[in-house]
Amino acid sequence: MNIFRTITGNKSASQTSQRTPTASPLASPLASPLPAGRAERLQRQNAMPPDVRYNATPTPGTPDRARATLRHGGEGGRSSVHSAGQASSSGEPSMSLTRQGGRRENVELAHFHDMMQASPKMSRNDPIPENPERLPGRLRQKMETVNLPQLKKLDKNLYDYAKMATELVNENSGTNALLTRLDKKMLPLIADAENARHPDLNLHVFKGPDECYKAIKEQNKQVWNSKQPKNMRVVFAPAKGMPDHHVALDVQLRPGHRPSIVCFESALGNMMEPIKQGVEHGLRGARVKMVGNLIQASSWDCAMFALNNALKSYKHYDDYTLRLHAGEQNVPKPSEFFKHAQSKSHVEGGPRENDIVTKDKGGMHAETLLHRNLAYRAQRFDKAYSTSIEGFRFQEIARAGEYLAIQKGKK
Repeated sequence: MNIFRTITGNKSASQTSQRTPTASPLASPLASPLPAGRAERLQRQNAMPPDVRYNATPTPGTPDRARATLRHGGEGGRSSVHSAGQASSSGEPSMSLTRQGGRRENVELAHFHDMMQASPKMSRNDPIPENPERLPGRLRQKMETVNLPQLKKLDKNLYDYAKMATELVNENSGTNALLTRLDKKMLPLIADAENARHPDLNLHVFKGPDECYKAIKEQNKQVWNSKQPKNMRVVFAPAKGMPDHHVALDVQLRPGHRPSIVCFESALGNMMEPIKQGVEHGLRGARVKMVGNLIQASSWDCAMFALNNALKSYKHYDDYTLRLHAGEQNVPKPSEFFKHAQSKSHVEGGPRENDIVTKDKGGMHAETLLHRNLAYRAQRFDKAYSTSIEGFRFQEIARAGEYLAIQKGKK
């Protein structure tokens, strides 16, 4: 028995006429059971010439890392692409939209593509010189973002700072004691600029341990009274006899709990244990976790490395720093923490060398960790090393100038 009363066999003429294409609901939007906007859209599409279509066609997909390493070359890149090809052939092909030959042009998409091509970030695709340059192109590009005449009008101290940094790079000298002194002097202004860019960063700069620990205790007292949790980042000199050496703290304050401190150290010296003891003594009862991000080989860039670690701990708070505060052990550092490694040996041949360390993870501006290190590599005296941290300094000088310009514009 056919309980659904399905009609089989020969259909009558009246039944056949009811199924002809002329009876399609798309013939008139008024008769369509679809929403009016959708019916009209389908009508317009049917009225288009047959040579204008956008079709979804299967094309081989390549992971982000393989695309970037292929662009930058090297054995690592070729092996990544080969393995990616095997992976994609074993699974289902990815679907991507490919434009067929037609007469329409997406003006906004074309403009976006042109903008990407014109961006200074396209220099990430430049080939690596056979030998390290005296002044790497990437460092020159960062230096040129600093507008000295404009800074001279905005702030004399910032201008003197930028001028000295520029002169040292042009002289192929690198950082020295005088520039380090200006690093420390301008850190509060740079912190203000970064706090303006990231309102929840809460970055503070202190000259020594006493004022640092006092400020953390005061913030913790406010948290307990208000019952509102707070996070703060700190750049400070942890040892009274070493005013040039700086470290970064990521501080987690919760009502009813003791402070949790994650301290980042970049210098290669055996400073980790003495610094930890100093923090524990200054903040009795606090939980202190030391992290050695030992990528600094120079004697004069401590303040810049500490500042960068503070910013990285903030940007990777959810996926990294929070896990350290929670007491997790052996949490791997994100590859972005190694962007300013001065020695090539920290990157080359390691498991992270092909990791993408740019915000663009697979497009025209993507770059691997090793390619970045080599692109910033300079020959100075009898040494060759990455000058990426010097590029970071110019970036912060430029941001401080932009911040001052905005503040003066508000007055």
